[in-house]
Amino acid sequence: MLLIAFIGTIQHEVSKEAVRELVRQIKAESTTDCIIVCNADGLFLTSSKLNEQLETLFDSGIDLICVGEQAISRNCCRTVFKKAEWPIIKAINLPGSSFVTSAKLFEQNNERLNIISTSGQKGKISVDYSYTILDEYFRNKKDSSTVIIIESNSEYRYLQALAWRYSKFEYSVMVLGVGTGFATSPSLQFGDKTLFQYDLGSVVAENTIGGFDPELWWRKNIERRPLTLIPKWGALKCEYTIVCLNDGKIVKYFSKSVRI
Repeated sequence: MLLIAFIGTIQHEVSKEAVRELVRQIKAESTTDCIIVCNADGLFLTSSKLNEQLETLFDSGIDLICVGEQAISRNCCRTVFKKAEWPIIKAINLPGSSFVTSAKLFEQNNERLNIISTSGQKGKISVDYSYTILDEYFRNKKDSSTVIIIESNSEYRYLQALAWRYSKFEYSVMVLGVGTGFATSPSLQFGDKTLFQYDLGSVVAENTIGGFDPELWWRKNIERRPLTLIPKWGALKCEYTIVCLNDGKIVKYFSKSVRI
């Protein structure tokens, strides 16, 4: 048996104490091993201390970070993948991506699972639909390992259609989205082997808009004033989903929101 925890998008810089407490609470949910995965689009987009923040996440117990189009949004982001110091995967349908940079295999507690990062059509960078690459992956796949697709900035119906498209296999498939910042409920769809969740939610300071003071956010984004937004520190709302696998089967899943 193996648990996989999927943390919602980390919207802005966070403290090591907060991440460690979040990881502690997630691990307290289980009596078995737990793989912890998070999306860090917000950090890649805005953090002025990206390397320091990534180190904080991994030192605190995060096992894998997924990134969408923000992986190539800034020079410092592209440098992260050139150095390849940490287990971070970027969307497979971004320019220059491959399964070396966009997928991660975990083998633990007699479970095998492949996590693949993809990007949707709602971002700023034009990309091909993820199915054009995923179809080839599934055609060439010879084993029964679980497949987990984490797609950022996608349409609800498209992600649901992906879950349908890949529900015909004998092994489990999960299609999980990120990008709206609002968690939705996970559910089994098109049978008992396919888990679908449109959005994993976020990790964000309470009473903020994307981690920023609402008044300052309004002045910059609505009134178009030339302001530099600085993340507002405080208590965090942290959303995550936990899935339990046993012999490759999805036997339990739930979402949770905690205050840290």
